[in-house]
Amino acid sequence: MSTLPPASSDRRRFSRSVVGMPLQAVLPDTPQDHPNRVIGLHVLNLSRGGVGVASQAALPPSQPLILFFPPVGPGKGRDTVGQVVRCDACGDHYAIGIAFEEPWPELEESARN
Repeated sequence: MSTLPPASSDRRRFSRSVVGMPLQAVLPDTPQDHPNRVIGLHVLNLSRGGVGVASQAALPPSQPLILFFPPVGPGKGRDTVGQVVRCDACGDHYAIGIAFEEPWPELEESARN
């Protein structure tokens, strides 16, 4: 995993890490039995404040999501509430930016909890 520092003109508050991993998301405002309630995403980059993903389906801005991050190595999985902030067509998929409702804690903070 490599870390990308925010560019001087970048609006991000947190450094991003480039990662590649599958992720599942639930659309909480979609009926429980709807076939598109759970969607598969692929993480492209990740920060304490949000995630950039690739998706086969477009998601509208402001769409709320519950993201289910799987356990990685010795770490635990994590469920995070987020909201779509952008969705751009990118060839055969969509590049989607998702902001977390609450930023993830610093590594030192999460190790104490």
